[in-house]
Amino acid sequence: MKKLLFLSVVSLFGINAFGQNVNELDRPANIDWSEDSTEIVTIDDIVKTQQGLTSNQFEESHFQDVWSRKGYLNLSYNTATLTPDERIQTGVPSLNGGLVPEFKSKWGASLQVGRGYKLHKKPIANILQFYIDYRYIDLNVNFIEHENNGKNLYDTSVKLPSDERKFYTPWNLEKYDINYGMALGPSITVAPFTSASGSGLHYLHVNMWYQIGYHASLLLMKNDEDADVNTDKTAYSKVEKVREGIKLDLGHGMTNAFGFSLTWKFIGVGFEHRSAGLKYQSLDKDTYGDEKYKFKSSTNRVFLQFRLK
Repeated sequence: MKKLLFLSVVSLFGINAFGQNVNELDRPANIDWSEDSTEIVTIDDIVKTQQGLTSNQFEESHFQDVWSRKGYLNLSYNTATLTPDERIQTGVPSLNGGLVPEFKSKWGASLQVGRGYKLHKKPIANILQFYIDYRYIDLNVNFIEHENNGKNLYDTSVKLPSDERKFYTPWNLEKYDINYGMALGPSITVAPFTSASGSGLHYLHVNMWYQIGYHASLLLMKNDEDADVNTDKTAYSKVEKVREGIKLDLGHGMTNAFGFSLTWKFIGVGFEHRSAGLKYQSLDKDTYGDEKYKFKSSTNRVFLQFRLK
């Protein structure tokens, strides 16, 4: 009986020792099981880290696209006025007291192309970006109707008091104002919804600017023989040159412009006001003399804007 009891106790100790050896063999040899197991990197941790990196890369790429369109092209409809900045005689006392009036365009169209250059690398709070805008194309065409229903607009029988060989410029005729200029100035772009959950709203931008520039204008007056007060049709060269020749004046001067636009991605709408001071002089000095005439120009534009990368 004692022998049986002794063998049973020995067997129990042996089984317990064997179980401990098996458990030790099952554990990975490169893990210190005495340390905190919460520091172990799992597959789930790796996946979450990768997802975070991917999300950050996507967000960075998205906002680079949101702020990527720095260039623009505007197609505009113009309303313009051309106002004398001094008393300019027309030689026709019966019309507007013999003075050049304010001219208003019947229609006008223009094309502007430019680009903004960032003043800081990243938008402030991802909402605000400052630029210096350079507008290298500003092309305008405005059509101005004749005065007095096209009757008695100029008089070839009247000469300039300063030189009786020269004629008054026929300002009252229908005319085209064709001008081209360039401008430079600060601008600001605001993206108010970049923190919104909808990514499409991130592309909504409000743009505002002020520009100073210089432009040149060609004032082309249309021929109209019937608008001559002088009914004498005697064909001598000087009178015929006024009636049928090219009537072209060149003007140039500084411009100031301010405006705003609302854009979404590549398209938008906007408004701009431009004012200018000009000095016009006839390109046909033999006929109209070399005197310079001061005018002020004012142009309002409503435009469709295309944003360019």
